[in-house]
Amino acid sequence: MQKRLVYLDYNSTTPISDEVAEEMLKYLSAGNPSSPHWSGREAREYLDSAREKIAKILQANLHEIVFNSGATEGNNNVIKGIAFYEIKRNRTPYIVSTKVEHSSVLRPLNFVVELGGKVELVNVDKYGIPDPDEFKKIIRKNGKPSLISVIHVNNETGVISPLEEIVKIAKEYDVPVHIDITQSVGKIRINLKELKVDFATFSGHKIYGPKGIGVMYVRIGSPLEPLMHGGRQEDGLRAGTQNVAGAAGIAKALELCEKEMEQEIRRLRKIQSVFENEIQKIWDVKINGHPEFRTPTTSNITFRGIEGETFLINLDLEGIAASMGSACSAESKTPSHVLLAMGLSEDDAKSSIRFSFGRFTTEDEIYYTIEKIKEILSRMKSRTK
Repeated sequence: MQKRLVYLDYNSTTPISDEVAEEMLKYLSAGNPSSPHWSGREAREYLDSAREKIAKILQANLHEIVFNSGATEGNNNVIKGIAFYEIKRNRTPYIVSTKVEHSSVLRPLNFVVELGGKVELVNVDKYGIPDPDEFKKIIRKNGKPSLISVIHVNNETGVISPLEEIVKIAKEYDVPVHIDITQSVGKIRINLKELKVDFATFSGHKIYGPKGIGVMYVRIGSPLEPLMHGGRQEDGLRAGTQNVAGAAGIAKALELCEKEMEQEIRRLRKIQSVFENEIQKIWDVKINGHPEFRTPTTSNITFRGIEGETFLINLDLEGIAASMGSACSAESKTPSHVLLAMGLSEDDAKSSIRFSFGRFTTEDEIYYTIEKIKEILSRMKSRTK
């Protein structure tokens, strides 16, 4: 009998939708958009059409949408690009961020320090939310930063940051703002014009699009040094022949997410509620994150007294895919920096599992998972006696 497979790791990556795959097939043979002849002009039209769709959904200017390989590249480009911009002008880069950022932000920030720059990380409360006033205190104490970088929705907990308040404070001091919207785009309505941020980054494979394509939003007039040098593609901000099929794919994926968003939010909120309520009946657990300011796509749960890695292996053996946090940090044996920043002990952090839901998650799968979790916990408990 074939094992049932349940995928509950949508924050890591989402399966590409059939509509997106079909859309991409139309453009796999597209020419080089930089070529001056008919083939290049045709490819340029395809590329600009995808760019226009994304710009319209996010309320941005056509020329503010830069295609790249994904959010990791985008985050690196914004952070290092700001640092290089400052260094070229004989100024010390100074960036303020938070302790719960994705590693594709934290590691570039470490690199900025290695370059001689300064980095300040704002603490978060027990729910994983940074206090906007802390940004103001830091600015008053240390002076105007080169950049403030904040994750919109946390990839491990689903917690939503108070962006509006943070951006308002940043604008009081004329500080550029970067937001990582990888886990929020397509799940929450985002209007970049209203948010008044200067940079935003996300990936296609988190919204049922292809891997290897992403978007970096750069507000017109924002200072930024490119990481990729070569041709003048993407308004000089990202050299290299553009991925036309990937651009078409990510644009289609975003369109589909926007179209289905309200209905999907309601459906996933019910799934999340059922899952968390049932889990709390069978074990001593803690739901990590804010009870209200959290997306319905994520349930980060501490199973007290349970070794998380062993639990995760047992889930996998039952055909259930989940994780202990960011896929980018999966090989690390250290506890989640996000959960530690929220005040969890190392033991509790190591006992925490992230279940993330998406378009193809069903209630039946949730009840099946709950039953398997009961069995696994019973086995693990008996072995410790």
